Amino acid sequence: MRIPLNRQERSHEEWAKVIQTKSAIHELNAMRLTASQEGHTLPVHDFKDTLYTCTITVGTPGTPEEVIFDTGSSNLWVPNRQPQGKSILDKGKHLYDHDKSSTYKANGKKFNIQYGSGPVAGFLSMDAVNFGGLTLNNYTFAEINEMSGLGASYVQSPMDGILGMAFDSLAQDGCITPMSALVRAGEIPDEVFAFYLAPDGKSSELVVGDVDSKHYTGDFTYIPLSAVSYWQVHLNSLKVGGKQIGGLFKTQNAFVDSGTSFLNGPMADVQAIGAAMGAKFDEKLGLLALDCDKVASAPSVTFTLGGGWTEKGTDFTLEAKDVLVPQYSSGEKCGLAIMPGGGPWILGDVFMRKYYVKFDWKQKRIGVATSTAGVSSSHTVVV
Repeated sequence: MRIPLNRQERSHEEWAKVIQTKSAIHELNAMRLTASQEGHTLPVHDFKDTLYTCTITVGTPGTPEEVIFDTGSSNLWVPNRQPQGKSILDKGKHLYDHDKSSTYKANGKKFNIQYGSGPVAGFLSMDAVNFGGLTLNNYTFAEINEMSGLGASYVQSPMDGILGMAFDSLAQDGCITPMSALVRAGEIPDEVFAFYLAPDGKSSELVVGDVDSKHYTGDFTYIPLSAVSYWQVHLNSLKVGGKQIGGLFKTQNAFVDSGTSFLNGPMADVQAIGAAMGAKFDEKLGLLALDCDKVASAPSVTFTLGGGWTEKGTDFTLEAKDVLVPQYSSGEKCGLAIMPGGGPWILGDVFMRKYYVKFDWKQKRIGVATSTAGVSSSHTVVV
């Protein structure tokens, strides 16, 4: 099953006008593509190169919901009330109303989940969920009525909810993950999925049940997961310009997360990368920034993944141009999508734009190959 992501360049205000009217639903329906021999396709939106969402429907008749297919979590939730705040997008969310669905079944159990930005809460329900020609009947998900923990980034985007693509051990409140439900129902030919994330307005897609050979070059390098919860692998070393920074990496992990825009890492590592690249924190941009005329000569950042103590692992390199954030650059300064976080390294969409990642659910591993988007683009922007 194939779910392409099509970029539509709009300002925040333009998105607000689309989402706040019924024409948003008509627009989404008009964008649906017919089934092909390669599977069903379902267009989604690339919001200003800062957010990839895919349209699913919940209930009967289906309510369209813009969700992030997130490899860093395992639950599906959608809102049943508008978020609080003063943004122009306060009235812009697609709300699920179970009273209008003929396939709704009550559950009512309280639901809580904690993300890096904060908590969301609500209660569980059961209904039909559809995406990309796939149907999950009587699927247990969460209706969210408290999303203040997500802050302005949620309010100011077209994102309605999240569809988790991580493993069952992360699923909250006894829910079955969407991927597990697909596997149990025999809905997909192979227990894999792969993201193709393209910058610069090019079409992107998520393929469920297969990969697309047009979207990568060479062969996959397979890396076993170090634990079956998140999509996490051993981080053997971190180098800038070929010189290792930090230490004890063979005991550490890196998380490949489609729900994270940037490269996020420990403060000390991020500071060391900035110093090695000649980047400094720019208060105006709120990011590490390089002089734009020094991007071409700046050293690359290399993550060595896999192996642990006994194996060497494989190098995956990002050049400075691969981690630029054009919309967060101003004049002579070019922002970098590398930020400090509160835990291990998270390889977000910046990494996944340079590398085509195959998430192998059955064999508990990831396959990484060079993305054709990374080969053809002159820079990488964050999702």
